[in-house]
Amino acid sequence: MTNPHDIRGTDDAAKLRASTDPEENPMIGSTADLTTAVDTALPDDAAPAIESLGRGELLRRRFLRNRNAWVGMIVFVVLIVMAIVGPIVYQYEPFERDLRNALTGPSAYHWFGVNENGLDIFARTMQGLRISLVIGIGTALLTAFLALVVGIVAGYVSHKGKWGALADGALVNLINLFLVVPSILLLMLFSPALQRASWLWMIPLLALFAWMLTARVLRAMTQQLVRTEYVEAARFMGVHPIITMTRHIIPNVASWIIIDTTLGVSAAILGETGLSFIGFGIQYPQVSLGTVLQDYNISAPYTWIPPAAVLAALVISINLMGEALRDALDPTSGSSRL
Repeated sequence: MTNPHDIRGTDDAAKLRASTDPEENPMIGSTADLTTAVDTALPDDAAPAIESLGRGELLRRRFLRNRNAWVGMIVFVVLIVMAIVGPIVYQYEPFERDLRNALTGPSAYHWFGVNENGLDIFARTMQGLRISLVIGIGTALLTAFLALVVGIVAGYVSHKGKWGALADGALVNLINLFLVVPSILLLMLFSPALQRASWLWMIPLLALFAWMLTARVLRAMTQQLVRTEYVEAARFMGVHPIITMTRHIIPNVASWIIIDTTLGVSAAILGETGLSFIGFGIQYPQVSLGTVLQDYNISAPYTWIPPAAVLAALVISINLMGEALRDALDPTSGSSRL
């Protein structure tokens, strides 16, 4: 038989465990004692680790934890310093001829050697690096601006009834038209007429045929964003469409634009280099990495290996930084975890 004292003891134990009052249950202390115990158990540096991080700080940590980001930044900074400081401390100018040392290899006087025209290869490479960087960055920024305007406007007006659909259709047809146009042929056609102009003409010319795919992606992203509650609420409240696009749509696509623009720099540099190499880009006496490579001599590898190595290092460093930036902005990426 069950002992009544055992049943009563079991009930008392259950009530004691269920009680959360320190006066009734001696098994627990006061709330202050519990807090003190937890604080004592945690190390001093644990509090900052559990605090919520801001978006900027989170992105910075993800970016800097990526080894490719460090490699890309170091190489890119070295090239920038070379492009800026090199022409200042170097004794030769890009157009200074030394015919007595034509087709001589690297030396203490000519770091990259001299081509068959007596021009110093290092001086021309540094000058070409500066121009190619300006063209690449300028083209990427202008491309992003054109794509942003066309893509977001097309996606935003696509839901605004009949006239909005017509405007969206016109912009989509414009995008498709530029996609099917043989851009390389048009660049070759325009190039001779612009050879005597400044090398800055390459920026709008390259951007004119580089914005279409980015605009299509932005249009699709905008069409999804206009269906969100906060965008619909802004529209019902009578907020001007430009304000809606700048405050609610552009911030939500900014991450993708930043990544695309960063990678677009290297694409623009390669595009300009290719056109200049085949004679349809920047022409003599102006200098770019493409024109430096154009002066190669197959029997003298030093006339093309150093500028080609600089070009490869520049493009790879930009791509490494772009990939690291994409991983930092993409929370699903394995390399972006804290």
